[in-house]
Amino acid sequence: MPEGPRRVPETAAPAYRKRWPAMIFRRRSDPVADPVRRLAERLDVPRPWDRTQFLGGAAAAMGKRIRLRPLPAAYTASLPCGLVIERAEDVIIAYDATSSAHHADHIILHEVGHLLLGHLTDPDHPSSNRPATLGTTLPQTLASLFPGIDPATVRQVLHRGAYDTTAERQAELFASLIMSRVDTAPGSPLRRVLFG
Repeated sequence: MPEGPRRVPETAAPAYRKRWPAMIFRRRSDPVADPVRRLAERLDVPRPWDRTQFLGGAAAAMGKRIRLRPLPAAYTASLPCGLVIERAEDVIIAYDATSSAHHADHIILHEVGHLLLGHLTDPDHPSSNRPATLGTTLPQTLASLFPGIDPATVRQVLHRGAYDTTAERQAELFASLIMSRVDTAPGSPLRRVLFG
């Protein structure tokens, strides 16, 4: 096999020669990844990275305020990486307070991906649970994790029950795509956290 880049055969018809580069680099359609890529491309990623500013844009797109709740490690040992609580007036994203800033951003973006991709409103989503379906332990669990939140105001809780679902792959891809656009130039906050 010849070394080097693929070349258009000299004997190829002119129309074929014109399309050759597009044929090489055309990405295959992927029904799972394509909507995630389109969403991630539409969103503004602040430069330098600012989690609060990004969440403000995501909240505007959702039409609901997003609040973050870092939880102590004692509470997060029994929880998945992130937890989303939907209420009428806002959405609360809980994450492990002991995570590095970079990991916390990834967890938060994963949960934002679920929100913006509509996984919270999908009744068939396996990680989407209405309080009535979670049994009687939900009010006690919420009261212990979030003392200031009235469990009666909770509409839905989103948590990871499995990592192999389409929704989980989409949320993880969303977080990865946004994180790949985060400014890591010298002096940026993310670069300082990662590399000192």
